[in-house]
Amino acid sequence: MAKSYTLLDNLRAGRCSNTAEVRLLRFWEAKNINKGGALMSVETLLIDEHSTVVQGSISAIRQLTFRGRLTEGSVYTLSGFDVTRSNPKFRLTDGPVSICFNDGTAFEKLATTVRIIPTEHFRFRPYEQLIELANTGKQLPDVMGELRAIRSTITDHIPGAQRVMLTLRLESDVNVCVSLFDSLALAFHSKLDLYGREPRIVLVTGINPKNLYLNGTSATRVYFDSETVVGKDELPDVGTEQSGSSSKVVHAQKIELLTVAELTQFVISGDPQIIEFLCTAKVTEIQQSEGWCYIGCAVCSKKLIREESSFTCAPCNVTNAVAKLRYRVVLSVSDNTGSAAFVGFDTEVAKLTNVLASEAAQIVGIGINAQVDTDLPQALAGIVGNTYTFQLRLTDFNFTANHQTFTISRIFPARELAPLPTFEEGVDVHEPAVPQTVAPVSDPINEITINVADQATTSEGSLAVRREAAEGKTDLEESAPKKARVE
Repeated sequence: MAKSYTLLDNLRAGRCSNTAEVRLLRFWEAKNINKGGALMSVETLLIDEHSTVVQGSISAIRQLTFRGRLTEGSVYTLSGFDVTRSNPKFRLTDGPVSICFNDGTAFEKLATTVRIIPTEHFRFRPYEQLIELANTGKQLPDVMGELRAIRSTITDHIPGAQRVMLTLRLESDVNVCVSLFDSLALAFHSKLDLYGREPRIVLVTGINPKNLYLNGTSATRVYFDSETVVGKDELPDVGTEQSGSSSKVVHAQKIELLTVAELTQFVISGDPQIIEFLCTAKVTEIQQSEGWCYIGCAVCSKKLIREESSFTCAPCNVTNAVAKLRYRVVLSVSDNTGSAAFVGFDTEVAKLTNVLASEAAQIVGIGINAQVDTDLPQALAGIVGNTYTFQLRLTDFNFTANHQTFTISRIFPARELAPLPTFEEGVDVHEPAVPQTVAPVSDPINEITINVADQATTSEGSLAVRREAAEGKTDLEESAPKKARVE
């Protein structure tokens, strides 16, 4: 009996017993950074002969069943799967549905196919739309640009913890900064070493736009020059490809480890600047007079303005914003040289406690009547007495007389090494990136699909835990309240 084939564009919510023939473009691991990096699922991008792209999800409990079958670029028959609505957050496709693998799903690799299925598909955004997407968490577009500089920061004290910043020039002559952290940064350096030369064109998938950077995520892959057809088309003539170009690589800037006393002395005697340091210290107290949370915007995390019967978010320009509790915790810390106050915000504190602020307490009421629990959650109280290595971001504000705290950009358990990348097919984060450089687009999103006989070249890349670039002290002070309870 002949199989009944379906196209991805014809999928509707429910169980699908028909068979789809698809190409696996990419796959990666999705991990919960707020739960100690626990594996949530293996995510896939699937495309059919009509260039329809759908995201497929394999839950953690089923990933061992399917993981060994996954080969990027290969064609598969897929049947017996569940069709659900697409998640409106962190979207990698524009389709209304996604696919969930279940115990009865059949996913078989084909040696050959008569169908012409694209081997590449990218979703590019113009610069203006990247700005609009900043901090919304709605879309994870792909971007491509001409490489202008590579800058790295590393630390000898925490192996595996590093950051790569790529400056890319878009076709609109706008420079953007792509930020890759930890295992994704290490994978980039490994790929660059194997490539043997500095690329001219860099394409990065699944980036998360932020205010200052485009951050890599678990869905991020990096491609150089002609590793993709669209990248090859952007390359200059072969004869002028490398002529007259100087090195774009800036030597790695090491993040130094300072004692508390050295840190304090630095801001007293040093010139105002933006710089990062490490400091290993014990948490001796949580300053409860400062509160431990604030009412922030569920989209951009900024402090909400309390109106009579609603919340307003000025950055999002929304008058009826959705509120969410966010951490703002002032830690008293000390080492054998002195004491200081470090302030940690939502992302890093949640990773440390494995508990979201919204899980630790609730907002009661709305607008000017909103109240927040002020009792210190046990998850926070439990960090007192522990020793951590803090990565601190200093800005010009830290060198003024008004400076009282140092802002934490990352937290590492003392003496525990950051995980090294496996450089396997999938990985995590993600952010958690890079920008685009393709022909000018008039559509909201410019989708490029490549139809060629050969399978797409895949790049090496490991995906890292999503890390948002730390913002300046002044902005943080403006965005976070001094009290957890609204009077």
